[in-house]
Amino acid sequence: MSGQDGNLAQNLGFQGFGDKVGFCAKNLNREVVSLNGVCQKICGGMVGKVCEKGCMLAYPQVEECAELSEGMTYHKNILIDAHKVDAVIVNDGERILTMIYPLEDDQAKLRKQEIYLRERGLTRSEVRIMQMVLLGHTNAQIAEQLFISKATLKTHLNNIYKKLPAGFRQMKVR
Repeated sequence: MSGQDGNLAQNLGFQGFGDKVGFCAKNLNREVVSLNGVCQKICGGMVGKVCEKGCMLAYPQVEECAELSEGMTYHKNILIDAHKVDAVIVNDGERILTMIYPLEDDQAKLRKQEIYLRERGLTRSEVRIMQMVLLGHTNAQIAEQLFISKATLKTHLNNIYKKLPAGFRQMKVR
């Protein structure tokens, strides 16, 4: 590993992301040449080792087809040593750069959502509906699961969107 590769994380500005986003640089043989603290916490001390963790398991065989696999891939909800993350993997033909975003556990996420929504005046029923929207359920799925008509659901959604900031209204088109 050269000194240039050893300082790759710093050269690419990985350190400026604090503890929110993980960055890892590997050569085309998947040997880790640099990583930041978030990746260190999730994957352990991998510098100088070939990575066989979750993000690399989700990635095509780079060694076999480097010229064909250049570009970027996105992997949602992958597991790395019991940590759920979203990962973006970029192969520039010379190295593999991985960016990972650790995901909260589902219960903690639901609690945060509920607090946020209740603070904006949503009822328990409205919170439940909005959480289903945030999980990506369609209106038909929500109505079916809650045993209500689509018309009733639309009334609830209109009431919900009146209570929430304008950014939430883009979810309204479903």
